[in-house]
This record gives sequence, C-alpha cells and structure tokens, in this order.
Amino acid sequence: MIKILLIMVPIYLFSLNNPYKSLNSHEKLNVMVNYFVNDAIKKTKPALPIKRKLKDDGASLDPVKYELYFSYIQRLKAIKESRAEEQKNIDVEFAGKIGFYNGKLKALKEYYQEKKNIYPILQTSLNKAFKVVYGKPVFSDVVYDSEINLLSAKLNTIDLYDVDKYIPQELELYIYEGIRNKFLKDYKKSDIYVRFDFDGHTLSYKDVLFYFNDYELIGKFKKESTEKIKLSIKINDDIFRPIKIGETKK
Repeated sequence: MIKILLIMVPIYLFSLNNPYKSLNSHEKLNVMVNYFVNDAIKKTKPALPIKRKLKDDGASLDPVKYELYFSYIQRLKAIKESRAEEQKNIDVEFAGKIGFYNGKLKALKEYYQEKKNIYPILQTSLNKAFKVVYGKPVFSDVVYDSEINLLSAKLNTIDLYDVDKYIPQELELYIYEGIRNKFLKDYKKSDIYVRFDFDGHTLSYKDVLFYFNDYELIGKFKKESTEKIKLSIKINDDIFRPIKIGETKK
C-alpha cells in the first residue's frame, strides 16, 4: 500500500501543480516518461552494502572472584585488543563492500548512457506516462464491416488524472474470426498498450497491442500519424552517486 502511495503522489502533484499546467501535451508526456524511466532505472541498482556488527564474544570485562589484579589487567587488555582487531577487520571489509558497490554503480551509469540500453524500459514507461497524461486507453465505436471483412474502432481514453485530452484515432483491428463476435460483445475487457517508434529523438505512433481472451492482437492506425513527439531522456545523476562510509545503514 505504501509503495502505491509513493507512486501516486508525484502523479497527483503532476496533475495539480500550476507549473505543469503551462506545459503543452508533448512536454507533459516528456516529464512523465522521464519520471517512469528514472524510477525503473533506480530499481536496477544493487542493494546497499550493510556493515557487519561486532559480535559480543561473551567475555566479561568485570574482575572474576579471586582473580589476581595482574591477571585481570592482562585479560582485559587481550579482550580489548581482540575486539579492536575484529572491528578493524569489519571496517576494512565494509570499505571493500562500498568500493564494490560504487564500482557496480559506475558500470550501471555507463550502461545507461547508451540509449539502446534504455529502450527495453522505454515502452513500459511510455505506456505508464500515456495513462497519466491522457488516460486509460480503450476502444470505442467498434464496427465490423462484413462486405470488406474489416473490423474498425477508435482508440480513445478514459480520463484518470485530468492532465490532458487525447484526440481519438481510427484503427483497423486484426482479430481471429473465431473470437470476432465475442470481441464485438466484450471489447471493453481488452487490455490495450499503445506502441511507439523512437528514433532516439522523436516518438511517433506505431500501433496498438491488445490482449483479449488470452489472445495477443494488433490494431493498426488507419492513417499514418504525422504527429512527432520530441522526447529527451535525462537520467538523474543522483541515481548513480557513489556512497561514502557513514552514508549507509550499518
């Protein structure tokens, strides 16, 4: 529940804060895509190193009955030296863990500096951003023309956060004949994902992938979209900031 709330807060603020209202539709999409891309990258970070605690060896620092003073001093010295040595080993071990962690962070940063390595998480981020900015994608005006054997519909949205409006686009749906009638009756049960082409600088609508009755199906836009959405992916440097001793949970 806490995780859901943490995700919802920036989305809620996105839809309410005045600075965002001045942005155009494409800029709003950019903001949300970057939010979800950075969120996904954060989840690929290695776990923070944890410092091992000095274990209590059970040795008493109090004098033992009938223990000679010299023997007590020697025993106390040996205990303290042993614990100091173990603490030193723990500190060295922890410094090694931090060095290893920072090395993995550096490699991860270099990995995501290559745009091609961001692409696998980009489509998922785009769909999340699309849902925030425009709403949940749905089909409307579904029609089957038996004369030309064509099933068509409009890609529409159900508004969720009142961020921006989506202009419906016409689709041709490619559906197996055996499930066509059921789809015409229950098309609202489809899970829809809008897919984009990305050339490294701009987005353009590609097609619609949707799931119905465990089938993976495709919807093609009737008209090739002339809408080009400039997309600038900016990875937050703080994600890869190396840690220092004292910054982690010990």
